[in-house]
Amino acid sequence: MAAIKRVSPLKPGLRGARNWVTAQVRAASYSRKGAWRLALGIVFMFFLIAFMGLWLGGFLPDARKTGQDFVKNRLVAMGFVVNRVDVMGEGRLSEPAVRQVLGVNQGDYLFELDLKSAQARVEDISWVERAIVRRLWPDRIVVQIIERKPYALWQSDGDLHLIDRDGTVIQKASAENWPDMTLIVGAQAPELYYEAEQKIRQFKSLDGRVSTLVYHNTGRWDLVLDDGAVRVKLPAGNFDPALRALSKLHGQTRILDRAVSEIDLRLPDRITFSPNPSKPS
Repeated sequence: MAAIKRVSPLKPGLRGARNWVTAQVRAASYSRKGAWRLALGIVFMFFLIAFMGLWLGGFLPDARKTGQDFVKNRLVAMGFVVNRVDVMGEGRLSEPAVRQVLGVNQGDYLFELDLKSAQARVEDISWVERAIVRRLWPDRIVVQIIERKPYALWQSDGDLHLIDRDGTVIQKASAENWPDMTLIVGAQAPELYYEAEQKIRQFKSLDGRVSTLVYHNTGRWDLVLDDGAVRVKLPAGNFDPALRALSKLHGQTRILDRAVSEIDLRLPDRITFSPNPSKPS
């Protein structure tokens, strides 16, 4: 009976690897391209073995941190630190307040600041509509701010709030500090005011006379003219026809200048007036 010859399963693999190495060495001896390929292959294998050793040993996070710290220290030594923080806006915001929210101090590592997170923090400031935070190498942080434009005063629960065109509350305010702002009243007034105000602007008879707009839960507005001298009650929904009728009537009779305290436009087929005895006719 013939003896069984055992063949190690590793030998074909080892033989193939040995043949590949022999071929690479032979190629390197004949051409520069082959030499470079062999050198790069050796470097790659070295780093692969080192990476696998760090990963299997659980040392990869420590190695990464060590590398990051080395790069950071080298860049700091080269001068990549925060030397100036420039805030560019319209002047209503306090620059020290912006710098505090930004969270950057002089001497900090320039690349440590998360720009998106810093931008979000600046945009949380009530006066800020939009902000852009940038690095300017080698030592500057620049914050460009677009501020909200005050558009009206909103009365809510006895307090006055300054709002922008979109109805966003900017801050608490007083009528004395903002004497030229229109006063609006009502829970939904901030969101609806801009559209209503644009429609009212089309009528020259009301130009400069509306001091307060009151929004009711029934979906309609009251206009208070001349600091409370006359109240105009508008219908719910589209009030353009009602104001058009009032404007025509004013052109014929100067009704807004006469002794009336209230003009009711809520019904489509009539206009109702309430007299004001204290005002001369």
